[in-house]
Amino acid sequence: MTKQEFLEMMRLALNGKVSSSLVMENLRYYEDYINMEVRKGEKEEDVLAKLGDPRLLARTIAETSGAGNGQSAEYAGEGMWYERSEEYRPDSRGRQFWLKVLSKVPLWGWLIAVLLIVMVVLSVAFSIIGAILPVLLPILLVLFLVKAFRDWFN
Repeated sequence: MTKQEFLEMMRLALNGKVSSSLVMENLRYYEDYINMEVRKGEKEEDVLAKLGDPRLLARTIAETSGAGNGQSAEYAGEGMWYERSEEYRPDSRGRQFWLKVLSKVPLWGWLIAVLLIVMVVLSVAFSIIGAILPVLLPILLVLFLVKAFRDWFN
């Protein structure tokens, strides 16, 4: 069996059982895997023999994708799959990545970040006050004097 025959058998076995995006994702994955192993020096026939029957792989993919119960699985890399519901949003994997990265930041890193943010906010606030104060101070002084003289004459 050739790589193209293997992929075609897998495509036919997956069609109608899982979403087309999951079919394409798995076909890309197995094609990349086969190409990588061949580049490492293995024969294509040996790689395909190790993978086994593409129809059996397709059945396993369809079963783990939750076909028929409103859920499907997504390949998460390194042989890991995770379940997802139909409300899956494509950007959620990006959020999960950033949450994982941000959760690895040590406490002292968060303290430095908060301190820098506070310093920037205070710097902007004092810059605005510094720009307004030369105009605002004479106006406030005139208003104070007008009120004082009005109270003094009454």
